[in-house]
Amino acid sequence: MRDSSQDLANLIWSTADLLRGPFRASEYGSVLLPFTVLRRLECRNLLGGQSLVFQVHAGTDPLEALRAMHDHAPAELADLLARLDLRTIASRLAEAGLLPLVIARFAALNLSEQAVSDAEMGSVFDALVRRSAETTAELGGEHFTAPDVTALLAMLIVAPDAARLARRTAPIRVYDPVCGAGGSLMALWAAAGQLSPVELFGQDLNHASSALTFATLLMHGLDPDGIAQGDTLSNDAHPDATFDYMVAAPPFGLEWKKVEGEVKKEAALGDAGRFGAGLPRINDGSLLFLQHMLAKMRPPENGGSRLAVHFNSSPLFAGAPGSGESEIRRWILENDLLETVVALPERLLYNTRIPTYIWILTNRKEPSRAGNVILMDCRRHFAAMRRSIADKSRYLTTEQISEIAAIRRSATATDTSAPDIAKVVPIADFRNERVVGGVTRVGYEIRPFAFFSIALGDGFAPLSSVAQVMRPIHPAGADRPLLTAKDLDRPDLSAADLDTVATRSPLTPCAGGDVVGGPGDWHLLPPGFGEAFTRMFVLRPLRRTGRALCEFLNAPHNAGYHDRLHPLTDLPVPAEILNDETFSDHLEDLRRSRADLARITAGILPNVFEGTRADLAKTRRAVSVSLAEAALTTELLQPLEDPFWRAEYAYPFPIAALARHYRIAASPAQRKEALLKLGESVARTIGNLALAVLVSRNDSRMSAELRRKFERSATWGTWNWMIKGLRTPSPVPELPELDSILDENGTHTLLTQALKFRNDSGHSFGVQPSHELEEEIAQIEPVVQLTLESASWLAQLQYDLVDRCEYTGTGFRLIGRRLRGSHPDWEPFERLVSGPVTPDRVYVNGPSNAAAIELWPTAGAELCPKCRQWEFFVINEVHRHTATLRSGRDHEIDRQLI
Repeated sequence: MRDSSQDLANLIWSTADLLRGPFRASEYGSVLLPFTVLRRLECRNLLGGQSLVFQVHAGTDPLEALRAMHDHAPAELADLLARLDLRTIASRLAEAGLLPLVIARFAALNLSEQAVSDAEMGSVFDALVRRSAETTAELGGEHFTAPDVTALLAMLIVAPDAARLARRTAPIRVYDPVCGAGGSLMALWAAAGQLSPVELFGQDLNHASSALTFATLLMHGLDPDGIAQGDTLSNDAHPDATFDYMVAAPPFGLEWKKVEGEVKKEAALGDAGRFGAGLPRINDGSLLFLQHMLAKMRPPENGGSRLAVHFNSSPLFAGAPGSGESEIRRWILENDLLETVVALPERLLYNTRIPTYIWILTNRKEPSRAGNVILMDCRRHFAAMRRSIADKSRYLTTEQISEIAAIRRSATATDTSAPDIAKVVPIADFRNERVVGGVTRVGYEIRPFAFFSIALGDGFAPLSSVAQVMRPIHPAGADRPLLTAKDLDRPDLSAADLDTVATRSPLTPCAGGDVVGGPGDWHLLPPGFGEAFTRMFVLRPLRRTGRALCEFLNAPHNAGYHDRLHPLTDLPVPAEILNDETFSDHLEDLRRSRADLARITAGILPNVFEGTRADLAKTRRAVSVSLAEAALTTELLQPLEDPFWRAEYAYPFPIAALARHYRIAASPAQRKEALLKLGESVARTIGNLALAVLVSRNDSRMSAELRRKFERSATWGTWNWMIKGLRTPSPVPELPELDSILDENGTHTLLTQALKFRNDSGHSFGVQPSHELEEEIAQIEPVVQLTLESASWLAQLQYDLVDRCEYTGTGFRLIGRRLRGSHPDWEPFERLVSGPVTPDRVYVNGPSNAAAIELWPTAGAELCPKCRQWEFFVINEVHRHTATLRSGRDHEIDRQLI
């Protein structure tokens, strides 16, 4: 809107200051809108020359002048003012003594064509309608669709035809069967009117709404004769008419019981009527309006039609095969009329937070889209409003609207251009069948999961694929055990310990192994729980994987998923791992570890007043002891939240030692050096594991290619190459953790970034100022931290030096020493294995590798001849048949290769 139009709209709205008190804020629009229309008509001399409303002289009753104007105005305009309820509003103003003041305010406005053009007047009136809708709950919810949504509706159906419309000479016929305040019609006029002349048609049941649309067109200088009042379903005001473009936002869940007789009578006509495809449930007429619009399509040979409807989720999937809704969808899809469905964000509409969808239908599909439907997940396309209005807290920007329309235009069966937003689905994929009484019934539905899964990878499926959502029933018999939310935290929970209840309300059955609760607070019932009932949600896993399902549902990103917004059965879940019983068992072990940790930490720092009620001196001593315990506990728990502490505590020795060096570094220069050495140590440790696997695959021999990599001293780049060289051809069953190391933003990528930083910073000469060092540390520290976190699996590896391997009669006992953490001393270990191993060598064991990885000849532990201590050596150079191994202290030993 131009500034002048906005200023004029603000000036008109300022008249609302007079209305405070006698009128509620939600009623301001009902006063200002009809008076704006009246003043514009009078300034344009359209009231038959009898209007003296804004020219009242002293002693003249303004209410009588207004009534006289109404009686002598042309019938069409008199009807408009009557539907805007001008007489009633004027009477209320007169009773409050405000009518002369309001008339005086409007009399000061020059709304003639010479002063305010049709385009400017239309912009002013649109602004007043929007402002009125935002302050009127009823208008905002039922009769007014947000401007950003109407703009998207218009763009989706007009933009694909821009070139075609530019060549057209005949007027474009546009129609809205539930036109409300006219926002959708005006959005289509704005989108198509720049390309070709437009004729607007509409109908609405509500008198005030249809009058508002009529007035809107009038204020824009458009012909309003195509706007009618009446029930579209029972009394079509435009019979036999067809249109080029249609748009509608029917009220969600509108009951059609009042017109049931007329609708069923027309449905009995079959294809000769508007409702031949089927009748939906009596409490939702959305699909009736859609059939009505489809009946008004131009034949394809006459150019065809395209339409957009704005629905909630129900019309997508409500109704089983054979039901009215399913039959309507079947008729639409089997006739290849549905082109696109767009999932919109929640909180985009006034007075509701529900998610909604735009359907685009046409009888002139392009050949590249025939037999398919474009599904678009645009739920993340929104901007936050600075102030929410009647539950609307999000809006679509102009750029986002253009982006959505562009993605839809480019989507074909072979190219979607935005695979994380759009996908092209064959119509056959929406078909489902149900056998009832031996008869197979065919239906069609589009589940919300089809949209949720667009941005997800393989392995995801709807929740219904891993668990059954239990339905409430009426329990038979007398009192039944009732499980409540407060019971879920009981230790050793059992149905036998629950309170019983006698109720006629439906309850949901639950049993051991079920997952019960609600969004963000799910619990797994123990196997021996028994049977009970509850008012909470109950999920019954199809396999013994309740722990994995419970863990996933309690993830923070699932806490906002609510059954009232989307069916719980459509929640996207990683079915591939949720159906893995071993994975679920691992999560059960994890749960026990969490419980142990909570129990231990709770016992360390008990309440200081416990048992000391009468002894205040003892209480003071207890606080002092607890403070010391708290300091020690904080230090012990530090590795749990700090990756560098964790590396020092639990990672393999070379990494752990350098992590300690970084933690205790006293100067920026030392910190930078320690960070870079720490990153290189991660590369060396993982690279050495990769090298050991490659050597083991070659009968424990280093190939000529591998030896060439060590003709010069091994560098960071050498170890990065070793990691990539192992993983690139195939997975690594010897150490499955390496399978994901080359993933985007994985360990190898991070190591490469850190190496590049080291190489770039290595070109600095002289002593660097402290501020430059701090800046460099700020750049490299997050990369090294992420590297440690991505390689956290290293903490589970055990580096065992085997001293002896003894046969026990049934297996073998290994006796030796183990190196872990930053402490350089080796700890004794002893464990049983099924097969023999070679003594005096280091073996790496982990939770996922079936067999220990032998590090010889790439690494080993020996008594250093230089310092006379046991050290861990890693291969550094190879000359012919001699390998030079180097320790963390830069001590070296030579060994012969086979």
